[in-house]
Amino acid sequence: MIYVYIIILAGILGAIGQYLDKYLVNKGISRNDYFYYMCLTMIPFSIIMVGIEYFTNQLKFQFGFVPIILLLLAMFLRYKKQHTIVGCLKYLNPYEDSAYLSLSIIIAFIIDVILGIENLGIISILSILFTLIGVFTIANSKLRIKNLQKDLLIRILTSLSMSYITHFILNYWSNAVFMLILNLFLTILFAKDYNFKYHIEHINTIKWVFIQQIFGFCSLYLSNYLSGNSVTLSSYVRPTSIIVIVLISMFFKDKEKRPTLKQVLGIILVVIGICLIKE
Repeated sequence: MIYVYIIILAGILGAIGQYLDKYLVNKGISRNDYFYYMCLTMIPFSIIMVGIEYFTNQLKFQFGFVPIILLLLAMFLRYKKQHTIVGCLKYLNPYEDSAYLSLSIIIAFIIDVILGIENLGIISILSILFTLIGVFTIANSKLRIKNLQKDLLIRILTSLSMSYITHFILNYWSNAVFMLILNLFLTILFAKDYNFKYHIEHINTIKWVFIQQIFGFCSLYLSNYLSGNSVTLSSYVRPTSIIVIVLISMFFKDKEKRPTLKQVLGIILVVIGICLIKE
């Protein structure tokens, strides 16, 4: 039962974080700044969680060849993924973005079927059909934009790959240790492109990134915790987040920010499809 509460909480926090992401993109944050400041502001949150893991005897760190390779892969995937978030949210509303990302779960299931981990049955076939029909129902003229197509494809693949990398690396490192090392190394690697003067000039951006991380970090930490136990468990965060995002969107006065009846129907089909595939 505890996993259900974690999934719901991660979904709610992730939904709020995604709207804050959209706000940052609307303010004109660049891809490089979004990536760098997201990594930088995640460090203090990670340090706090490392301390909590230490005092609760959950801290784990095993130095070895396998975790180092996994870390390098995670660094590459996070770099690519963070850059595409700006590209996607430049054109998409959060509910569209979140629904399209659900395709990564379908891809993961198909891979598991090919590998013999999962079996393809009537329910799973229906779930795939529901999800695909839902995505196509939500789709509109925005998907004709080539830059969006590229960013969306990369983001789906990197999100999927990152889930598996996280699942395996948490066999060697605890959640907070992984997040700290990952973001610390990325921050150091790209620090040469930033200086104190630049930070002062963009202090308002840093402030909003920090606010976003309050929600984004907590959602990511909880999702990683679920991934460490099962990639399947972490997949349930996506439909939960979609539902919360749609509910939030209903309170916007601007019609452009609210889903149409057709899109709501598509989102319902996506949520049903994702839930069925995990049955």
